[in-house]
Amino acid sequence: METVIDESTGIVRTEEQAEAHGPAAWSGTKWLDSVFEAIVAAAIVVEFFVVLFNVLYRLATGNSVTWTQEVSEFALYIAAFVGGAIAYARGAHMSIQILADRLPDRWRAYQRAFVDAVVLGISAGMLAVFVPVLLQRSGESTPILNVPQSYVSLPFAVGLAMTSWFALVKLVRGPRRAALGGLVLAAAAGAGVLGLQQATLAMSSDTLLVVVLVFLFVVLFLGVPVAFVLMLGSGVYILWGGLSDLSAVPVGMQSGANSFLLLAIPFFILVGALMSRAGLTAPLAKLVDAVLGRIRGGALMAVVVTMYVFSGISGSKVADVAAVGTTMRDMLEERKVARGEVVAVLSASAIMGETVPPSIVLLILGSITSLSTTTLFMAGLVPAGVLGVCVMLLVFFRARGTARASRSSIAEKGRTVALALPTLILPAGLVAGIVTGVATPTEVSALAVAYASVLACVSRPDRAALSWQALRETVTTAGMVLFIIAAASPFAQTLATAGVSAAIADAMSGLSDSPFLFMLVSIVILIVMGQLLEGMPAVLIFAPLLLPIAVQFGINPVQYSMVLVMAMGIGSFAPPAGIGFYVAAATGRESVEGSIRHFLPYLAVLVAGVLLLAAVPWFSTVLPTLMGLSTN
Repeated sequence: METVIDESTGIVRTEEQAEAHGPAAWSGTKWLDSVFEAIVAAAIVVEFFVVLFNVLYRLATGNSVTWTQEVSEFALYIAAFVGGAIAYARGAHMSIQILADRLPDRWRAYQRAFVDAVVLGISAGMLAVFVPVLLQRSGESTPILNVPQSYVSLPFAVGLAMTSWFALVKLVRGPRRAALGGLVLAAAAGAGVLGLQQATLAMSSDTLLVVVLVFLFVVLFLGVPVAFVLMLGSGVYILWGGLSDLSAVPVGMQSGANSFLLLAIPFFILVGALMSRAGLTAPLAKLVDAVLGRIRGGALMAVVVTMYVFSGISGSKVADVAAVGTTMRDMLEERKVARGEVVAVLSASAIMGETVPPSIVLLILGSITSLSTTTLFMAGLVPAGVLGVCVMLLVFFRARGTARASRSSIAEKGRTVALALPTLILPAGLVAGIVTGVATPTEVSALAVAYASVLACVSRPDRAALSWQALRETVTTAGMVLFIIAAASPFAQTLATAGVSAAIADAMSGLSDSPFLFMLVSIVILIVMGQLLEGMPAVLIFAPLLLPIAVQFGINPVQYSMVLVMAMGIGSFAPPAGIGFYVAAATGRESVEGSIRHFLPYLAVLVAGVLLLAAVPWFSTVLPTLMGLSTN
């Protein structure tokens, strides 16, 4: 599967998807996309200034500004739901394309039409269910600013309406026969769901859950984006089980997106986009190469270390792969490093960097569990380092025939350090700000945006174009991430209602009382689900289910979180279905098939490293303990 990277938005797609979502496909609705993109970008910018103002005001007076919480909630809803609609329009939502990529050409148009018809049905149906809730909230007001609650909830309705419109446009602009076929198939599936309602009401909760999950996996493998499958799953289970009103799904999605901590996600994505587009990865890569380049395999070791440091800037591993890989690609080719090896090390390094703060996955984990985000951030540094050392040792033993860096003078080394120092200050400042408690992770992320903006303006003369392109990338990526988080909230509640956590606990206890065996089973589950659900949704769904069980087995929850996240990373960055591997292949300009054999030894080393983390809690708890943070 060949992939291309959209330079304007940072989205990675197959060549077929790129054609389907290119300018020609959207010429008639581009103005609508641009208007709402500007609205989401404005919401992110306004929220940045609001958070920054709150930090400065608190430092000056010792008090916080109370109204910022309500403004934050509104901005987050815009970013999540309107941004999520834009992400769908641009084909940026996570989906499983294993089946679609293997369909004959004549069937792919039908598959795409079916997906768009399903998205249209889900979005329009949820909008219809939510409108009465919106009207009901018109009589309620927020406690501080006294704004009608219906205004605060409006972005959700607008996002669903936009998604419905974009899905309809895709259908209209596709082949007519395929569009009709897709609509008929989607309508038949919808009729089947409604028709089975009476039959499923008599089922036991366990049987009902199995039937719903089988249905969802079928829809998932047909290519429907993960977020919409989660919405569908919640709705179908409620409908078939007769548990409550369907309005619980949109209401649950709003609740899932309502967390001040989640605001850090668009801010960290914006930091990474600014740093990457301003070319600030290059000085960092040159510094690491100057230190390691003379060692055997030093060029690839420099990739590992650069990924580790840059992971502490953007929080998005796919963005890290594209930024670091593009920056170091020419240097690696000059050293005659095989492209397949470059792809393998990029993927392995991205997996290693999953727990380097400010990891988006750790941010999400902190928002959906009782664990402190600060503790998770500190806990992630050493496990990432352990896996990084494992990868570098393998690089050393595999490096043959690659050129080494030429010796540089002291003056050249000094210039390299001076150029890289401003970039290095950023991740160090992020960690210091969070650990010292000067600001919350969200506030630290806003300060990071301010610092990255200054660096970008100093380093690039086209600052206006740079800032807008970085914002565009942030709107799309943050919209996709936040929309999935919102959709996962009612789905997790559905699983809890179905007693899945208790069932898993019973199944695990039936296997053995061994905590390590439970760890092994968890690792397998997360690797498989990381492949199927593209990583992050797997953590959203399984972490709340498995973490309480891990505590029952006597496993430290922080250690278990690190193991889960690393296992998820292996799933999302490993072939055949890991989207991260395709990003690495596109960045390294090598075919996926030509890269897999290079990656297999690294995959074995990474699995061994995760097993080491599972066996030794010290790696995950040492830093939080030294800093006096609770690990329970």
